[in-house]
Parts: sequence; C-alpha cells; structure tokens
Amino acid sequence: MFMKPRKLLRRSFTIETLKNLVKAAKGELKSTLILRNANLVDVVLGDIREKVNIAVWNGYVVRVGYFDVDRYRGDETLVMDVSDAEAVVPGFIDPHVHIESSLLKVSEFSKLALINGTTTVVADPHEIANVLGVEGVKAFIEESRQTPLRLFFYVPSCVPPTKLEFGKAATLTVDDVRELMKYEEVIGLGEVMDFISVINADDEILEKISIAKAAGKVVDGHAPQLPEEMLIPYIVAGVEADHESVYLEEALNKLRNGMRVLMREGSAWRDVEELSKILTYMRINTRYLSFASDDLEVTDMVENGHMNRILRRAVSLGVDPITAVQMATLNTAEYLGLKELGAVTPGRLADLVVLKSFRMFHVKDVVVSGELVVKDGSYVFKDGVKYEYPEKFFKSLKVGKVLSVNDFKVKAPIKEGYVNYLVIKAVPGKAVTKSEVVKLPVRDGWVSLPTEGDYAYVAVIERHKGSGEVGVTVVKGLGLLRGALAQTIAHDVHNIVVVGKTAEEMLLAVNELIRVGGGMVAVLNGVSIASVELPIAGLISNEPYDQVYAKVKKFSESVKALGTSFHSIFMTISLLSLPVIPELRITEKGVVDVLSGKVINPILSFEGS
Repeated sequence: MFMKPRKLLRRSFTIETLKNLVKAAKGELKSTLILRNANLVDVVLGDIREKVNIAVWNGYVVRVGYFDVDRYRGDETLVMDVSDAEAVVPGFIDPHVHIESSLLKVSEFSKLALINGTTTVVADPHEIANVLGVEGVKAFIEESRQTPLRLFFYVPSCVPPTKLEFGKAATLTVDDVRELMKYEEVIGLGEVMDFISVINADDEILEKISIAKAAGKVVDGHAPQLPEEMLIPYIVAGVEADHESVYLEEALNKLRNGMRVLMREGSAWRDVEELSKILTYMRINTRYLSFASDDLEVTDMVENGHMNRILRRAVSLGVDPITAVQMATLNTAEYLGLKELGAVTPGRLADLVVLKSFRMFHVKDVVVSGELVVKDGSYVFKDGVKYEYPEKFFKSLKVGKVLSVNDFKVKAPIKEGYVNYLVIKAVPGKAVTKSEVVKLPVRDGWVSLPTEGDYAYVAVIERHKGSGEVGVTVVKGLGLLRGALAQTIAHDVHNIVVVGKTAEEMLLAVNELIRVGGGMVAVLNGVSIASVELPIAGLISNEPYDQVYAKVKKFSESVKALGTSFHSIFMTISLLSLPVIPELRITEKGVVDVLSGKVINPILSFEGS
C-alpha cells in the first residue's frame, strides 16, 4: 500500500526519504503517479519537451523523459495520459498576496487558487493582523494546514503600518515576530511598508529585519516611487523585493540596485501593461522578475483566475509564454529560497499543472505534492474538518459614540466664500494617489462639493478602540455620482471608510454597516440598496466561495446605480486610508502627506467671511 504523505511544505532530507527516492528513481519502488505524453514546459532550458513521461513517487518527481513507463508502474499507480493537453507546466507560485482581499477564508481562497493552477502561495496576513493581532496570524496558519495548497506566510512587519500617531489598531511587537518566525509555514518578513522608519534606522524595524535574516528567511518590500536617496538605504537594510512599481523607470531602477521586481496585476492595481515593456521592448534579463497578485477580489478569481490570469495578460501584451511561465515558477521559487519548487525535474516536489491551452492558461488538472487535487477543472480533494474561527473574531466593531451628520462634513474657517483645497485624486488602476489644489465653495461654514466635476467626500471612522475619532476630506476621481458606499475594508488598519455625495447618506451607510457587523454597504436615495456581511474581523466571510461570489456580484451590480464606472471601486476606496503609499491619504486623524509622514491641513487659503 502507498502511504499518503502529509502535505509537503519543503523537501525532506532524512536518510530514509533519500533511500526511497533513489529506489523510486530506479523503478525499484513503484511510482504513485505517472503522466504520459506530456508537452512539458522546461523552465530551466526555456523550451518545450514534447511527449515526455513524468514519474512521481510520494510527492516527488523521480524521473522525466522517454523512459519505459511499465518499469515504474505498479498495481496502484495512477497513470494519466495528457496527450490531449497543450502543455504541462510547474505549479504557479504567487509570492505576495493578501488573502483577506478576496473576502474569503483561507480554505476557500485555496480552492480557487488551486482550480486556477496556483500550487504555492505566500500570504501576508497583515490585514487580519491589524484587526486581531498575533491571534489572527496564528488562525490563518492553523486553517492553512487543512488545505492541499502549499501555503507559506510572511510575518507582518508593520502592524500598525507606521510608527506615526495615526492609523493604529493591533500591534505586532518584535517578540511577536520572533515567535512567529519559528513556524514551519513562515517564509519571511512581510512587506516593510514603514520605509520612513527604515531610512531613519529605527531600532524596532531593523530588529525585525535582523530576526528574519538570522533565520535565513526573506524580507519582502514596499517601495512605491521612492526617490533614490530613500531607495538605496532601504535596500541596504536588507529588503529584497518590491511589488509596488507602477512606472517602467521605477522598476528598472530597483532592478539596477539588485531588488527583485514583482509585477503586480491585482483586481484594482494593474501594472503588468506598463512593466511588461521591460520584456517586450527592452528585452533585459528576466532572472529578477516575477509576478504577484497582491489583492484579488473573489469575483475576479472566479471569472478570470489567479496567477493564470496574470500570465494570460502578460502573453496578450507580447511576453513570450515560456518566459512568463519561468517568471511565475522558477524565478519566484529562487527568490523565496524554495529550491524544491519551480521546475519539473527529478528530486523536486511534484507540483504539476496540465493546461488545455498554453497561451490562454486554461487549467485542466492540478497535482500538488504528487496528489491530484483538480481534475477536469473541478476541485476533487476531500477536505477534512472545517476550521472554526474563535467567537471573539466576530465582534470587531467598536465605534465609541453615536455618529452625527456633522461628523461627515468638512469644517471651513469662514461662513461663506471659497477655499483652495488640497484634494485626494484617485488614479484609475493604480495604488498611488495624486494631490490637486481645487477651489471649493463654502456654505454655512462647511466646505461643499462643486456642482461640476467628479468629487465626493471621504471619511474614516476609528472602529477598534472606541475613540470616536473621525477624519473627513474631499476625494476626486471615483466617478461617484450619487449615494454613498461604506466598508470595514480600509487598508491596513481597517477602520470604517465611507465615500459619498452627502453627509446624510454617508451617516446612513455607516450606521447600517455597524448594524450588520462589518462588510460593505451601499446607500441610494436614503435607503440601503445592497450589502455584503463580513463577520470575521469585518474582513472576511464565513461562507463558501461560490456563495460569497454570488453576493459580491449582486452587490457590484447594485452599486452601478451610484453611477461609478471605476474598476474595482471597493479596492480603490480601501486604499484611500493607507498612509504608506504616496501622495495623500485620509485617516481618523485627518489628511496625511505620506512622504513627510505628517497630518496636514488641506485648506491652503480662503476668501470670504
């Protein structure tokens, strides 16, 4: 009888394992799985090996080539003829994702990832960590053990995201980082967002980096548009990779300085079109290039895929498909120090994806650690006992006061007239914002929105400590024509964020959000028209992915009545409160200039009385 192996995170080098692998490579131990007639994408040589056989023993590849299948086949060997598939590729690897952005539990996210050919994921759980602290991280790790997806985790480095006096909820201390680094599933330190503390040589953040390095683990980065005098000290401190590049020259400068560039293609922030020019026009060496999803909505995953959707996009822009596969497998495995992954060669873990179509990356079958988990596009793994989150994870909203209409208005220094106001300008498809000075009317002591143009109010309400703090300002570029949207998804601290055309509807949306216990709410003409409840930390659903998909899809359709055509409006709104991506953000303390790290007064001047 074959022994079903425990999920293999890393390769074993015990003497017993090595002896068995040697025997299996010679056919003395019969293979557990054989793929016949595979058109294998060889990511080491950069070509396709046609009609080869692949033998697997207990989770490991033991032979690849034109060998006699009968020599390796036993009575219980599963033999799959894949001659009708266009290609077999190594399992895709996502080196940077926030599972919480899918609104799904770890186990449900894992199913969608596997169905789309992703076999290894590195998750940065800093969303749930900001709400629930170290307990939230441990819960994610615990649930991950019940899925066949090979899930690694970064220890969030910046919880809260900065040391400044705004945007704070839970805290991960140096001791927490040291404790979590001992987990087998932990692969490194999560994106170091607080670049200001790094550049200022702050002891706490440097100690966290030092702990990761001493453990032989990677340090993930977050360096959006950093000028060179800031970027170089940041890299010297030990940060290895970055997924925040939005411009070609920005990415090239990071590569020149030895930093790996993860080309991001999430649901809202889509940078592959710009960054793929590195491959299509400049044709530079791709060794330090990979792909990452960062933040993916459940609707995007169900309708378009996971890493395969990014590869499809890259190839449509002119990237060679073999190069794209190398970037999503071998390059990423080498960055993460996962020598046992990234290619289909003897001795590596058997993560295999059978593709119906190569250039479109339509997935037929998926093998993880030698076990068939997706067959003909359907998830076939038999899940074990469902993980149950602690009851206290479902009680995360503490606003601390009864909100009023005036909480959602911008106070002016004059009764009537105009102010020159520094508004936050959203950029379609990008995580960055811009600042823009706009002349806004003042009526009865409050800053009003102009009758022309794409403007709305945005407010952040502290919801973790019950402080009652509210910050409010004006945002441009969301395309909101009417109504209000409120949500408890507000990176990274996940306070309540609400955008709207009137203070009255913003108040209504927030009160309804509090009533349902967190999630997303849309209000129009004085009534709630749609909502999605996210009871776990106000971030994720407790339901299966297909049910969450249906609810989010219905919500998205309802939101169209508010007039916005902004792609992934929820993701865009969620980043308006993140004070670590330039230029301007809104927090419960007010408007923040990111590069200076200071709360500023957006009213620059005024005229009137």
